[in-house]
Amino acid sequence: MLTFSILTIVLINLIGLIWAYTRQSDKLTDLIYGVSFFIMTMFSFLNKGDYSFPKILLTGMISLWSLRLAIYLFQRIQKIKRDERFDVMRKQFKRLARFWLLQTVTILIIALPVIIFLAKDEVSLGIVSWIGASIFFIGFFIETIADRQKFQFKNDPANNGKFISSGLWQYSRHPNYFGEILCWIGVFLYVMPFLVGWEWVAILSPLWITFLLVKVSGIPLLEKSADKKYGGHAGYQRYKKETPVLVPFI
Repeated sequence: MLTFSILTIVLINLIGLIWAYTRQSDKLTDLIYGVSFFIMTMFSFLNKGDYSFPKILLTGMISLWSLRLAIYLFQRIQKIKRDERFDVMRKQFKRLARFWLLQTVTILIIALPVIIFLAKDEVSLGIVSWIGASIFFIGFFIETIADRQKFQFKNDPANNGKFISSGLWQYSRHPNYFGEILCWIGVFLYVMPFLVGWEWVAILSPLWITFLLVKVSGIPLLEKSADKKYGGHAGYQRYKKETPVLVPFI
């Protein structure tokens, strides 16, 4: 199952790379990211043929998260037309290919707990798994609300040239990323009681997504972009000073 999952995700993202380069378009990049999780999860679930409640619940959690993210990001790119992250690399195949390789590896690492859990035989949920599911749904709602608030803010002509500091964004400069990290911490805790031996490699899932968002492709890029756009505004400097980067109230 693991081998087939890897090959499936590699093929999907290879098609995405070819499409993005030949069409010089970013419109499928984030869509494929979310859809990849959905396809891999559904294949793992259906291939095992175990339709017990714990498997259904995890499959539902990942499907809900992945489809919501894919639809949101697709709507966003339709609105903004292009993703500034790819302005430099879009016409350079090697640089674009490195990004798609990173995306493919990221999907596989983050999905490890899901693949491992859905391949298991009999499982029953205990308190740790229920805590994990609760954390996942808290993170999911935080991420969903934060994305929605920012999307509405950006699409209001009255906010042209302004930065968002309302709603969840008054408690964190990146509440959507905070919610995202909570989702995958929750997923890991959900499957943790069933991990044995090498399967503990699944802990890389929440660690990897946290590393990427905090140190690589998430917060650093957005902070740099925001500093460039709003750095001269006293209100923005005050917002940065008073508002936590990621975790609210910390």
